[in-house]
Amino acid sequence: MNKSNNQSAKIALLLPCLNEEPTLAKVIRDFKKQIPQADIYVFDNGSTDRSVEIALREKAQVIHVPQRGKGNVVRRMFEAVEADVYVMVDSDDTYDATRVWELINPVLNEGIDMTVGSRVAEAESAFRKFHRFGNALIMTLINILFKSSFTDICSGYRVMSRNFVKNIPLLRDGFEVETELTVYSLINGFSVREIPLPYGSRPENSFSKLRTFSDGYKVVLTIVWLVRDTRPLLFFTLLAFGMFFGGALPLQLSQSTGLFGPLVLSFLSIAVFSTGLVLNTINVKFSELQVLSRRRNAVPERAQVFKLQQAA
Repeated sequence: MNKSNNQSAKIALLLPCLNEEPTLAKVIRDFKKQIPQADIYVFDNGSTDRSVEIALREKAQVIHVPQRGKGNVVRRMFEAVEADVYVMVDSDDTYDATRVWELINPVLNEGIDMTVGSRVAEAESAFRKFHRFGNALIMTLINILFKSSFTDICSGYRVMSRNFVKNIPLLRDGFEVETELTVYSLINGFSVREIPLPYGSRPENSFSKLRTFSDGYKVVLTIVWLVRDTRPLLFFTLLAFGMFFGGALPLQLSQSTGLFGPLVLSFLSIAVFSTGLVLNTINVKFSELQVLSRRRNAVPERAQVFKLQQAA
């Protein structure tokens, strides 16, 4: 373990949690051994098992996030916690705590804004087949669009600087938040470093909350919206080409029948759709400004820390 010489840095360990009773205690203990100086926060997203009780017993601070979705949890993390270094890791005991300093040191000592634990599966069962395919598809799409070379954009093991956390707007609600973090880092010129780390299978009685098809669809849609909002020239050029070729059929129909109704309706629909896209893009930008303003001006919330008997 290669610890940093910067002993004065304030480190926060952020654990998103939804019904992680089988693994939460072990994750807290494992990371506490490696970064004993860290403040440990468990962000509970409506657990119905003993997760909150376990977190309190392990002396973690608990903050409840009633709005379901990992994106809502991560957004709350960034608003509620003040630190120099933010260690965010899933609570499912699939990531190696002993390697955490490999992620922390570049942020503390080299000025890297975000390090990502790129997952190297230790067992075939660590990744479900469709998850592996979906991750590869999304990663390839991002690498082509942004000329990057990422190997894992959906990792739940990340270390981030304060500058990064306080200047990244997050608008997505679900598991697409990891994609949003990666894409925004590319767009805004933040430095990112991937570090290959082992990735294990979930222990028995621990279940993934990721829904392969619906969450995969949301991730792809997130990439499309982010390209629209941040690369408008590219997005609208491609859209214009699509509309041009799509309008060839109504034009041919008008020429063959002598009726211009279909042609007029075609151009009108294109104009209305384009106007909607522009207005929606403006709205998204205002939403981003509101998120950043609220985060920078927020008074850090005191975590809800209770005695164990009060939680019972």
